Amino acid sequence: MLFSKRIAKYFIIVFTAAMMTSLVGCNDVKYEKEYQSESPSGEKAVTVKVDYVSRPDVFYNDECIFEYDGSGFSETVYWNVEWISENEIRLHLDSYNGEDYSIKIPDE
Repeated sequence: MLFSKRIAKYFIIVFTAAMMTSLVGCNDVKYEKEYQSESPSGEKAVTVKVDYVSRPDVFYNDECIFEYDGSGFSETVYWNVEWISENEIRLHLDSYNGEDYSIKIPDE
């Protein structure tokens, strides 16, 4: 009886440690899809990563430059990236009013 309790405790500890390691090592699990948009000159590119409720985060040089703070959407929506200049993009939804963001691209 004592031996089986030790084995059960050991199993729980190992299982918990494995799950925590898995979650910590999988940061991109947060995102369901991603796409890249290149500037008109081709010198800069941003990556838009979208989670499972269509909330976008925008990355430039692997650094997050915009985090969407809304609650998300009940259906899949597609975010449009429009380059205003080499240093600014417009992230917007055609199907929703008020979902229009101007994002500055940081200098390198």
